[in-house]
Amino acid sequence: MLIFISGGVRSGKSGVAEQLAARFAHLEGRLVYAACGSRTDAEMDERIFYHRARRENSGHSWTTVEQSVDIAHINVHPNDTVLIDCVTTLLAGEYFREDKPAFEAGSRIVDGILDLAKRAGTVIAVSNELSFETPSTELTADYMKTLGFIHQKIVKESDAAILVEHGIPVIKKGVVTCVE
Repeated sequence: MLIFISGGVRSGKSGVAEQLAARFAHLEGRLVYAACGSRTDAEMDERIFYHRARRENSGHSWTTVEQSVDIAHINVHPNDTVLIDCVTTLLAGEYFREDKPAFEAGSRIVDGILDLAKRAGTVIAVSNELSFETPSTELTADYMKTLGFIHQKIVKESDAAILVEHGIPVIKKGVVTCVE
């Protein structure tokens, strides 16, 4: 099963995704947290600390894998539930990793997520919705277009798509009954 969750910055999407992942986890499978962000500054350190503490206090056992590029390289088992947090930072890692067109980074991410979904029991991909403002640079425009491409491809292939606004999950595609 593939589930896509998006929302604005600090909308509560990661918390919703973590709750959903815990409910989908099979008894014999692992809860795998694919952390795609890299430590870049004090704000990112704070976010990493907050997310880690929330998982540690969740009452569930999480296996954390730091994977800022090559998402398909995560070792998963057929009953695992994998939470990818988040596609936005994964794209940044892929986008700046080598001098290739943004489209190639987007295709690599889509292919990687779809590959994981074939190998794991459930994959939940979390991503940010970006502003509707006109981008100020060509680089930003390319990044936004690529993220939009990724979102459309993943949602098309997903079993469910959820938009989180103000901590409230809004089902946009499919039926997901285990979201509070």
